Amino acid sequence: MRALPLVADRQLVIAEVPPPPPPAAGEVQIRVKAVALNHIDVWGYRGMAFAKRKLPLVVGAEASGEIAAVGEGVARFRPGQPVVMYGALTCGDCRACKEGRDNLCENVAGIMGFHVDGFARELVNLAERLVIAVPDGVSERDAACAPIAFSTVQHMLFDNAKLQGGEAILVHAGGSGIGTVAIMMAKAIGCTVITTVGDDTKINGVKALGADHVINYRKDRFEHETRKITNKKGVDVVFEHVGADTFNGSLLTLKRGGRLVLRLVRRDHAQYCRKPRQNGSRHASGDRHRGADRGCRRRAEAHGKPASVRQDRR
Repeated sequence: MRALPLVADRQLVIAEVPPPPPPAAGEVQIRVKAVALNHIDVWGYRGMAFAKRKLPLVVGAEASGEIAAVGEGVARFRPGQPVVMYGALTCGDCRACKEGRDNLCENVAGIMGFHVDGFARELVNLAERLVIAVPDGVSERDAACAPIAFSTVQHMLFDNAKLQGGEAILVHAGGSGIGTVAIMMAKAIGCTVITTVGDDTKINGVKALGADHVINYRKDRFEHETRKITNKKGVDVVFEHVGADTFNGSLLTLKRGGRLVLRLVRRDHAQYCRKPRQNGSRHASGDRHRGADRGCRRRAEAHGKPASVRQDRR
């Protein structure tokens, strides 16, 4: 079958690879129909220092498809059914997994397309519990975009921030991937959406997504503008995923009892955490987060840059 492996940093090829075996008990076999492109795919393509992996590696961190076959004991799916897949190989046994919070799994075996072979291939076997049925009316393309950006925003806005219809929300970086999703989700339930952009050319785009008010943070202080827009009341929720540059100002925009939901990111990975141009894994730390952070700090300090690296937690 065909697949799209990364054979070296920044080098993808279309290759023939062996098909997977029939699905085992508790597994489903999926015929991949659409693969999305995400930041994590770009990081892996460039060869980031925290990508503990061996090449060649089939890429693709999120995708949609249809059930090709089911293993023994699988009752939720049938052949031909459209599905979307969760690309983190969680253990299914730890407390977080048993509570349905796989994003907090204590024993993740890797992220597909980044640490282990991903979805850019014709067929893939996956545990039934990591597969979700696609509702009627959702296209293969749209379903493929759901696992990372949309699930991250859903978790932030509704599981954590408890966003309600009619509330006011400030969405930072409205032109970014999760920023655009946050605008659409918040507007879909009837919120007043204020968002920031760094360029006037992005204003019409975020307004088309549903933003009610757009602030160019390079021209105006977003905290002052947000207070003006809300008649000094502030917003109910801040969707914060930029970091140190906006965090303190975000606190000033909150009303009494307001909630700030934060997605922490690794800073300066793209410039200072480039993996050496060779196959195989560079990073050998037992704790990949701490090890990557230390490596980034050393590279940042060597370049005379602030070593402000924060963990990325969904």
